[in-house]
Amino acid sequence: MVGGCVRDLLLDLNPKDFDIATEARPQQVKRAFPRNCRIIGRRFKLAHLHFDSNQKILEVATFRRTPPTPSESDEEEEEVDDADLLIVRDNEFGTVEEDALRRDFTINALFFDPLRDRIIDYVGGLNDVEARVLRTIGDPETRFREDPIRILRAARFAGRLAFSLDGPTSAAMVAAAPDLVRAAPPRILEEILRLLRGGHSLPSFQILRNVGGLSVLLPVVHKHMEAADRDERYAFWSTLDALDNYIHDGAKPSTAVLLACLFLRPILAIASDHSATKAAEEIIGPLATELRLPRRDAGALKRICSVQGRFTATGKRRFRLASFLRDIHFAESLELFALTCYATGENLENLAQWQDLAAETEDAESTEAEAADRTEARPRARKPAEPRRSRAKKTPVKKAQSKKTAEKRSTKRPASRDGGTRKSKGSRESRKAPRKEKVLTLEPEAYDLSAFDRELAPREIPRFDTIVESEKATKPRRRPQPTDKGDAYKPPPPPGSPEAPPPPPPKDDTYGDW
Repeated sequence: MVGGCVRDLLLDLNPKDFDIATEARPQQVKRAFPRNCRIIGRRFKLAHLHFDSNQKILEVATFRRTPPTPSESDEEEEEVDDADLLIVRDNEFGTVEEDALRRDFTINALFFDPLRDRIIDYVGGLNDVEARVLRTIGDPETRFREDPIRILRAARFAGRLAFSLDGPTSAAMVAAAPDLVRAAPPRILEEILRLLRGGHSLPSFQILRNVGGLSVLLPVVHKHMEAADRDERYAFWSTLDALDNYIHDGAKPSTAVLLACLFLRPILAIASDHSATKAAEEIIGPLATELRLPRRDAGALKRICSVQGRFTATGKRRFRLASFLRDIHFAESLELFALTCYATGENLENLAQWQDLAAETEDAESTEAEAADRTEARPRARKPAEPRRSRAKKTPVKKAQSKKTAEKRSTKRPASRDGGTRKSKGSRESRKAPRKEKVLTLEPEAYDLSAFDRELAPREIPRFDTIVESEKATKPRRRPQPTDKGDAYKPPPPPGSPEAPPPPPPKDDTYGDW
């Protein structure tokens, strides 16, 4: 076992997951666990072992080493182009010691061997865990320029574990903060959400602001904090503190609520000049495109931030209360309003009223749903059939026909060529009636077979040839009679005579009956 699970066990914390490191390659792990192993990753090839119907996943990584660096003769190019330090591929396999040296922080490079019950430490991570210090492995500036996301990871570990940053490590974070723009946007968004979901967002974002990472990642929030007064800054940090307490109580807010804790105060600051909807679009629109935020989450984020003024509106409302209570984003909007109320200590009475309205609406919806289910389950009663009205049969009155019409109907239609009655082109019967075709039937000719009434030799089969004349033939072809010369029937010679044919060869039963 390697990484955070060993660190958390030493700190008497509950590990989030357990990572496994081995010298086996991913394909070897796949052969050892053919049914429940999945190889994932484009940059990092990892093996995931699925257990308990995919409810438990163990991550297995192969020991790696630091990728090869450019030669020393290219020192001038390295000084000009800083992008050479950025790691693009990291699939160089190595030993356990090389794997420990390539990791980012010393507290994450501890190995635990469960078979021998010992901790393997190559970088001094045990001393840093005891001193509660976060330190990089190797040169700090090189480590952060290799992967700028390590700045966010350092802020997350220091905020979650309440560790202090090492002096050189903190200075390297300040120097490498502008390199965060070179990181992949999906990875940046993932790390920001991890900071918010971890329950320690307040100290983590304070560290990011101190090292200059907040101005690069979220420039809108940074400008708002620079221009805001003391009370506004206090409201921003207290919102993050309320979010941490909310998560520690066991809540799992959605992505929109998490990000709204960062952008709500900047939106409310410019909402006085614009409407709330325009302010939310102005701030969240470009940022959602830059961070590749999914469209569904971006729409929910704009909606719940733009309707916060409705919870504190007094006097005549400019919205329909019933439709607002049944909105698909109402629960998230009320959740965000509750966090701001707990952060500032204001509007708690309004919050209680809205929570009561939400509970009543939920009860009404559940009652309607149960009634609808009962209605669907109940069999429908059939309507009683109405009795038929007895109507007297009316004798049909024949219309007077003109003489010409009577003559036309009385005249028979001319017969067609095939003997049938000619019918109109579009009549139904003419379409359904099969087409009659001329069929020529040929009968075999009759012959006097009395001349052939003789005893035949064995295996002799009489042949009767029947010649069917074609339609063009006028006279039938004459068949030769037995009385003609040369065609008289001769019985076969008896077996054993010189004229008899030789007997058939004996049957070969080598291969049996085919």
